[in-house]
Amino acid sequence: MKIMRWLKLAAVATVLAVVAVPMLQRQPEAAGSTASEFIAKLVKDAQQTERESGIPTSVTIGMAALETGWGRSSMTGQVTVDGKVYDVNTLFNIKCTSTVSPYQTGCVPIRTAEYRSDGTKYYIVDEFRTYANWLDSTRDFARLLTTATRYAAAFQYVDYPDQFVTEVRKGGYATDPKYSELVISIMRTHNLYQYNLRGQGPGYPEGMDGTAPTPAVTAVEMTMFPRLLTGSRGEAVKSLQRLLNTHSAGIGVDGIFGSQTSSAVSAFQRAQKLPVTGKMDDPTWQALLPELNPGAKGEGVRVLQTHLQLKGGSVAITGTFDAATAKALTAFQQLHRIEGSGHSSYATWARLLG
Repeated sequence: MKIMRWLKLAAVATVLAVVAVPMLQRQPEAAGSTASEFIAKLVKDAQQTERESGIPTSVTIGMAALETGWGRSSMTGQVTVDGKVYDVNTLFNIKCTSTVSPYQTGCVPIRTAEYRSDGTKYYIVDEFRTYANWLDSTRDFARLLTTATRYAAAFQYVDYPDQFVTEVRKGGYATDPKYSELVISIMRTHNLYQYNLRGQGPGYPEGMDGTAPTPAVTAVEMTMFPRLLTGSRGEAVKSLQRLLNTHSAGIGVDGIFGSQTSSAVSAFQRAQKLPVTGKMDDPTWQALLPELNPGAKGEGVRVLQTHLQLKGGSVAITGTFDAATAKALTAFQQLHRIEGSGHSSYATWARLLG
């Protein structure tokens, strides 16, 4: 299984995109049919995003429901501005910045309300990211949460969706002090917990009620993949070469990014319909890296085990994703405050290779 085209996540040193809801009143409740239709349409994409990022499915659906009024916002489909039709497909209304997300297809200009310090309202035109589909919107949402250090605390609580969304709000996702309460109300009213892949239910960790201060968290740097190009050297280059060979590149594994490696990268990019640069960027890494689960075998597992070993993990390089590999992977994820789902997620690969 390939990781998302997410995490996501990714190579921006300053992902400070502002999330806003243009011209839309948030509505925490919806008629049963509207809610059930929205959930049914989004649940598979939200679960895929949980596999890739660790963000509980209930949180993704709950936040999207609140942000879009259960999908009734025009931003979830097509929007016409000055006679031009935009396929927007956004669930989280992330603003465009100078850094282009690997998931967005472009930007749409939207007239949106802002407020002065005295409470008076005025309007500006802002640009919001557009997507090919809802899955890319959820992946960009995951990319925002997993790459911004201000949301790092939330990933201590991937097994507690209520606390997770509380920490996201504390991280500055929304200025409304009731934001997390509204999302949690949606999750509980519609039992969105039933869709979580690891069975995470409602409630808070022992000693926390959603309002208690967050335990101190060591700041983590933005997650990013290594930028490899002609002249690059090292273990990441060796791993790149080995993974390219699983796609019949037939190149030497010497840890030196030379002309052969550049040509192999270009060929892979061409096959994946990516911009052909001969350099390793985030979309190319995302297409190349496998998502590995216990029981997997092959070269991808050997690459995973090699980097776990290089990071100090007690694991043999066998090519089989066994119990020792799972234990080393979980320890690495816990150390770096990455969702500990037991598979090689996008964030995990980025930290291992970087």
